[in-house]
Amino acid sequence: MPRKCDKTAYELVREACYQLGKGNKPFHYSDVIKYIRTHYPECSIKDTTIYLHLRGLSKNLKSSKKNFPSLYKRAFLYYLNKGMYKLADESAYEEVSETKSNEPDPEVIAREIMEGYFKVKLKKRKLNIFGKYKEFDLVNVERGIVGDVKCYRFRGSNPSAEFSSISEYVWLMEKLEQSTGKRWRKFIVGMGNKEVFEKYAKLYGPWLGDLEIYFINEGKKLEIIRRLDLGV
Repeated sequence: MPRKCDKTAYELVREACYQLGKGNKPFHYSDVIKYIRTHYPECSIKDTTIYLHLRGLSKNLKSSKKNFPSLYKRAFLYYLNKGMYKLADESAYEEVSETKSNEPDPEVIAREIMEGYFKVKLKKRKLNIFGKYKEFDLVNVERGIVGDVKCYRFRGSNPSAEFSSISEYVWLMEKLEQSTGKRWRKFIVGMGNKEVFEKYAKLYGPWLGDLEIYFINEGKKLEIIRRLDLGV
């Protein structure tokens, strides 16, 4: 039997940050996601939960005091910029206001762009799958649309942790169709390194059915990686 994850999101993020940040080394939020997916594949916390924990645990992000008060009390990070963090120097740090921070929220960007593309409202929702609720980033129940956002910076020949995370949600979407007895428009939205999503579509394409895969580039332009009805 697979082992059960007995750590909270805070504990997982803290462990990852202290491992990645040794020697005062800066790290990207996608590095934290990869660490957790690699060392704790049984843990099902979402990428966006990890991302929000990093923001809430940043001492110099002014908005964290208001938006994540419980996390901010335990803050141990210093936000650098462009998704980069490091372990905080307890002696001094500069407070950063939200206007100075230009770190994008992948989920917010993806929601805005995909709402324009599908021409429907999309919300984060928990959906009932055979009696258990799972959360998806982009949902419109009335129109039968369900999607999730993934942001990866990995550059290498074998992004196994990233593939595992994507596959988990592809599988959940398939189970959602079985549970509800109806067809859903299922999709993944990628950000960061386009190659990860292209490799995934190429490697697993024969098993993905009608799943659609999109990518949002740095210019916030939507690119279609996989959509069978368009011959892609």
